[in-house]
Amino acid sequence: MNDYTSKRGYHFERHGVQLTRYADQLLNIISTVDYDEQMRPNAGGPPVNISVSIFITSIHSLSEVSMDYAATIFLPIEWRDPRLIFNGTQPFLIRTGTALLERVWTPDIYFVNVKEGYLHQVTVANKGIKLYPDGRVVYDIRVSVVLICNLYLHNYPLDVQSCNIQMESFGYTNSDVQLFWSDEYPATIPDDLVMPEFLVSKPKVNRSVQYYPQLGHYDQLYCSFSLHREVIYYILEHYVPSTLMVIVSWVSFWLDVEAVPARASLGITTALTLATLSSAARYQMAKVSYTKAIDIWMLVCTLFVFAALVEFALTSYIHNKSKIFIGTSQWTEEPQVPQEGDEDCKPKELRVDDMNTLERRVSNEVIEKESTDAEPHNGNNIYYENVTGRGRLEEPVFDFKYAKRNVRHWWQ
Repeated sequence: MNDYTSKRGYHFERHGVQLTRYADQLLNIISTVDYDEQMRPNAGGPPVNISVSIFITSIHSLSEVSMDYAATIFLPIEWRDPRLIFNGTQPFLIRTGTALLERVWTPDIYFVNVKEGYLHQVTVANKGIKLYPDGRVVYDIRVSVVLICNLYLHNYPLDVQSCNIQMESFGYTNSDVQLFWSDEYPATIPDDLVMPEFLVSKPKVNRSVQYYPQLGHYDQLYCSFSLHREVIYYILEHYVPSTLMVIVSWVSFWLDVEAVPARASLGITTALTLATLSSAARYQMAKVSYTKAIDIWMLVCTLFVFAALVEFALTSYIHNKSKIFIGTSQWTEEPQVPQEGDEDCKPKELRVDDMNTLERRVSNEVIEKESTDAEPHNGNNIYYENVTGRGRLEEPVFDFKYAKRNVRHWWQ
């Protein structure tokens, strides 16, 4: 055994002897009649000042439906108990499983906005007490809690939420126990803490006094932090598909007005797809009584798709009416047959000029007949081109209105 090993063994042996002596002193103090773990320090005298700090190791499972979130927290609590002063130079750690741990007075701090929680037991109960010779006590526990967080979803998913942690003493009013934030480390969130949908801001702390009728005044410690929602997921999941559905509905403006099956199926398909997207966006949300930003977006997209469907119906109706009008407005009056004795029945001499005029009339009638045979519904075709042109002129109007709505939504 070399000198280093011998000195190190001597140090451990000496340190162990000191800890054993400290434990004996504390056990003697706690076993005396003057010490009662059910009574606070300075019982009947001035209140106990308790310093609290929290270290949030993780924040997860923020739910818009149940409006709560889960967090894992280290909670160091510090106070001074004059009854636990002992002779020594080193702090003494009371570990889990020792008899001394349950016989030391600890404050009854609880989370006001908690739904459920538990003390970690892996691999041992995660709690311990460190005693200093001057009577200073540091009580440290590690807990996981589910806390209430009231979410305001008016701007969802472009929102910023604020969640908080509230702590009070359960049984002691501020005349017995006063709570304060630690001056050095009041609340800490590590920089590497990552949430799937949010960016977490630095925590802010505050202290207030709450009054409960028939109970009294209690000190309350308040820690809040902001959660900035990451919008890229919602752009890919909701905004891009809904925008594409609106653009696809405009394809009907370029189809023939008589292509009724194609235009009808296109309009109905885009409307049903958009309804499915809107339902999926509301499925993961709480049933709130106000309108959210994504609801307005889906409503506007639905109106544009519905307007395109109505435009198709009106265009088809006007086109069909024009065909009926042109078909019934043809010349149906029978030609008058000249009677014998009329002036028109008398034979007339044909001059050269009359022969030239007659030839030109015959040639014009032949040309008109050929064009009529090639396009039997010439009047309808002229009106059809006007209807199709109207649909193409309406498309830029739809584009402009939809682009204007996009700008207002993202810059509100």
